[in-house]
Amino acid sequence: MITNRVRQGLTLFGMILLITQLSGCDRGVAQNAPPPPPEVSAAPVLIKPVSQWDNFNGRVEAVQSVQLRPRVSGYIESVNYREGDEVRKGQVLFTIDDRSYRAALEQAKAELARARSQANLARSESGRSEKLIGTQAISREAWEQRRAAASQAQADVLAAEAAVDMAQLNLDFTRVTAPIDGRA
Repeated sequence: MITNRVRQGLTLFGMILLITQLSGCDRGVAQNAPPPPPEVSAAPVLIKPVSQWDNFNGRVEAVQSVQLRPRVSGYIESVNYREGDEVRKGQVLFTIDDRSYRAALEQAKAELARARSQANLARSESGRSEKLIGTQAISREAWEQRRAAASQAQADVLAAEAAVDMAQLNLDFTRVTAPIDGRA
């Protein structure tokens, strides 16, 4: 048997439960209904020419660049271009005073002629001593000295030829040329 107090408590509990359920319901709007569509503005279409362009931040650098340095020293005799000119590969850009290098080339050629003359003399002396050693008219020591002198004279010729080549190279280096095509 349920007492009066328990009955009153259950009734009160039922009423509170009913009130809480009813207070959560709104009969005018459904809970799972989708939102209304957004408002969209529209503009008229314009027809006009458009040029495409882009802005970029950065630096411009040449694909190829060279630093020109002369291979020989001397005073610059002439500059054969202006800053900003287009230059071609092999074009002479600077000319260095070549008088001392021409003189060095002439001196090397003279040394070569002298070395060749001495080599011819040493060869002929070595050839004569070769004949004399067979008849024992010359000592073995003198024969070996003349043969060594002929060998040394030939080496002197090779050294003088190398000096001529070097002097010619230095003379050629007095003309500083562009190694690549481009803008100076």
